Amino acid sequence: MKKILIAFSIAALLAGSAWAAPAMTPLQLGFFGSQAQLFPAETSVMGLRLNVFCSDNQDVAGFDVGVVGRAARMSAIQVNLVNIVSEEFAGIGVGLFNDVNSLQGIQAGLFNTVAHDVSGFQIGLFNNADSVSGIQVGLFNRTVSMQGLQIGLINLITEGPITFFPIVNFAY
Repeated sequence: MKKILIAFSIAALLAGSAWAAPAMTPLQLGFFGSQAQLFPAETSVMGLRLNVFCSDNQDVAGFDVGVVGRAARMSAIQVNLVNIVSEEFAGIGVGLFNDVNSLQGIQAGLFNTVAHDVSGFQIGLFNNADSVSGIQVGLFNRTVSMQGLQIGLINLITEGPITFFPIVNFAY
């Protein structure tokens, strides 16, 4: 009996050390961030990421849906209450609150912020970006520099030819 127990213990140790998180997964299921999800944050997701409450991954490509989605880089259709991408986002992001570092695509929500460059379209109550090459549509639109059009009640382009103009503002 003792030999069988030792054999099972050795087999379990070997099996446990041989299993490592994959570099990529087609499905991620997240509950409470990187501490409570199927795969660690370093695992790239190429496919579907379901955020029961919150997921956190370095790279996501595909479809991201749930309550809170966080990533460093994302190329996806993202539909969450809160979307946070710390580096680059390419695709369509829909949520109540969207916060990304740079955007290529469409961002739609109540509050949209982009720390650096927007190349595309922002639609929401409040849109904020450092540099926009595209269109902002909202109640309040703000950017430092713009190559495009703003449509909203309050439109600010701090380094534009016309800094403030209601309803429609543009710079090229």
